[in-house]
Amino acid sequence: MIRAQSLLKVVDNSGAKFVKCIKVKKKSGKAHANVGDIVLVAVQSLRPRYGRRVRLKMNKSEVHNGVIVQTCRFFRNKAGVGISFESNSVALITPQQKPLGTRISAILPNRLRGLKWAKLAAMAKKLI
Repeated sequence: MIRAQSLLKVVDNSGAKFVKCIKVKKKSGKAHANVGDIVLVAVQSLRPRYGRRVRLKMNKSEVHNGVIVQTCRFFRNKAGVGISFESNSVALITPQQKPLGTRISAILPNRLRGLKWAKLAAMAKKLI
C-alpha cells in the first residue's frame, strides 16, 4: 500500500531513479494505492548520464504521473499464488497515460495486463 510521502523506485528508463508520492489519484475515500493505481510523484534523484548524447527527459523536483507496478504488500492472483516484491516501484507515464520510458527493467505482475496497462506489460522483461 502506497501512501503520500512514500519513496518509490522507478523501473523504467525515463531518467529518474527515486520519486516521492505526492497524491493518490482517482481514489475518493482511500488514501493508499495498490498495483495498477495512478499516483502523482515528484522526482527525488536522477540516474547518472554516461555520455553527452544522452538527453534527460526530466529534472529533479519535477512532478509527473506514475503507475504502481510493484508493492511489498502480499497479494494473491486468480490462481491462488501469492506474490510480493522486494520494493515499491513505479513506472512514469504522461498525462495522456502513455509510458514516459521505452523499456522496463523489472518483473511485473500479470495483473497489470487486465488493468488497462497492457502497454507496460509488453515493455517488461517478464510477467509473473
